[in-house]
Amino acid sequence: MTCRQGLLILFLGVLAFSMGCAPLTERSKGPALSGDVSFCYAIFPVERWESVHKIEAAIQGKAIFTLLGVTRGDPKEDGLHSFLLTPEGFILLEAEMRDGKIRTLKAIAPFDSPAFTSGLMEDVRLLFLSPKGKPASGGKREDGTCTCLWERPDGSSTQIKGSMDLGWRIVRRDEHGDVTREILLNGPFVNGWATHMELRAFKPASYNLRLTLVQIGP
Repeated sequence: MTCRQGLLILFLGVLAFSMGCAPLTERSKGPALSGDVSFCYAIFPVERWESVHKIEAAIQGKAIFTLLGVTRGDPKEDGLHSFLLTPEGFILLEAEMRDGKIRTLKAIAPFDSPAFTSGLMEDVRLLFLSPKGKPASGGKREDGTCTCLWERPDGSSTQIKGSMDLGWRIVRRDEHGDVTREILLNGPFVNGWATHMELRAFKPASYNLRLTLVQIGP
């Protein structure tokens, strides 16, 4: 193992810890909208795909490491198969999720932690698959901005707001109404895919993942 790989593993070990934490920030405010909500799914793929993203990972806005993420998705089966790799192609983690069940296929320490795998796959799901069920509310404002809100029985929620022209914002809140994840999707959009995405997780150990689309295919 090279020195660079050793430093990367140490960094991602901290990232693994932070992904197991549940940050609490602002209060939830659901949209006072209703009506046709078919547009709520516009940013999510409907057919099988395979994507490659360059990932810039940062903890608390400091050290930045570049990784590669490969994801194969099947929206109809609610399935994901993801790889996390170093730029040299060294596999750090391979895992799959189907119907909410997660299975680790390959992982090196400290990425063999179930908490890390669960946190990573939940982040991947939030990025690429629509929330389960139907939106509790949704609609379009006069400026063309769409807003959709999904609520879960435990009180947590996912809100999506934006447009293909202005970009999108996805916010996940816990049962207390506090933000745990925020995702920004920005163009240009290629066949509905955002070329630039940013996932923000918050304290007590915050981290940012900036994703740039490298390749997309069926």
